[in-house]
Amino acid sequence: MSTGDATYIKALNKRILIENIIEHQSISRIELSRLTGLNRSTVSSQINHMMEEQLIIERPSEVSYGGRKPILLQMNEAAGYTIGIDFDMPQTQIQIANLLGKPLANYQVQTEDEDVCKNIEKVIENVHDVLKKHRVSESPKGLTGIGIGIHGIVNNDHNIVFTPKVQWNNINMKEAFEKHFDIPIHIDNNANLTVYAEQVYHYPMEDLFSITMYSGIGLGILEGNDIYKGSQGFAGEIGHMIVERNGLQCSCGNKGCWELYASEHALKRTLKAKGYIKHSTDDFDLASIKDESIIEEYLDYMAVGLNNIINIFNPEIVIINSEFMHQHRHLLISLKKRLNSRMNNYQEIVTSSLGKEACSLGGVAISLKEYYGINSLNLSHYPYFDKVGKASIS
Repeated sequence: MSTGDATYIKALNKRILIENIIEHQSISRIELSRLTGLNRSTVSSQINHMMEEQLIIERPSEVSYGGRKPILLQMNEAAGYTIGIDFDMPQTQIQIANLLGKPLANYQVQTEDEDVCKNIEKVIENVHDVLKKHRVSESPKGLTGIGIGIHGIVNNDHNIVFTPKVQWNNINMKEAFEKHFDIPIHIDNNANLTVYAEQVYHYPMEDLFSITMYSGIGLGILEGNDIYKGSQGFAGEIGHMIVERNGLQCSCGNKGCWELYASEHALKRTLKAKGYIKHSTDDFDLASIKDESIIEEYLDYMAVGLNNIINIFNPEIVIINSEFMHQHRHLLISLKKRLNSRMNNYQEIVTSSLGKEACSLGGVAISLKEYYGINSLNLSHYPYFDKVGKASIS
């Protein structure tokens, strides 16, 4: 066997072991050998090496079946940290998590200046502040990666091609971050990171679809545990599917795009025009809307796009990431009634409990996946979230 083959097999075995240890939370060497099919000497050799790296720790089992309590293996969650960023206007989220993807804190940064360079500098400064606050440099591994979500088109080289909201064009944000952080920087579309967070934290399925519906609409697609991006990275821009011929003008250049009618921003724009709210950023009480046709028309437009997605992709589960729909989940019944085509075939439509934290959590998760060099990351059994999906900070 060549050195290259041996190195590859060693990395493959390490990946398999890490995936299983993370998924099972605590597991013995014997059980690892049984589950993976690797012989005990290979398991022990790999585990000993990872213990030297401080990636894995041992502890006695709390349960005994007679005789000595078995020694269980766990990932050393305190060995390092990862950062996830939802880079948006007028507010950016910075999420810090440990090496088991547990959210530790979520910080908000005001990014109201349309100068992208100033915003990047401001976020980088705040990341440094977060690292100091959590004393990241004192951990064995320090900061292991940063994942950044952008509300726009990001190509396969991690470059920002275009952001409809603030008209950013051809921005190399990755290079700007790499000047300050000597770690892997991953930049992707916010919908892509959102669907990855849903898979990692809640739905451990190989294929998954998530629709984000805030200022615009994006579709995140997971196929075989990988984010589907298309040939150049532009896949999932479902908000710019035309639903009204010669409709409202969109910043993308077309008219009648779906997000102009079915995003939360579109709903609030209508409510503002009807006098129900003063500003398109205001929250509102559904019960205060006396004109039922507003919500009915909104659901009609939601159903148009959702019907197309279901017919094109035939998903098992569709996750709708919308604060409005999550707060008023009874509207899902009305929405589903509008999907009455014989061609519709799906198992379930649910609302996201991760909400607006999904993108930054996806940045955390994608950084962890790359750091460990694994194919899949399953944290769905970890008690990180309460019933409404907010991080349980300890």
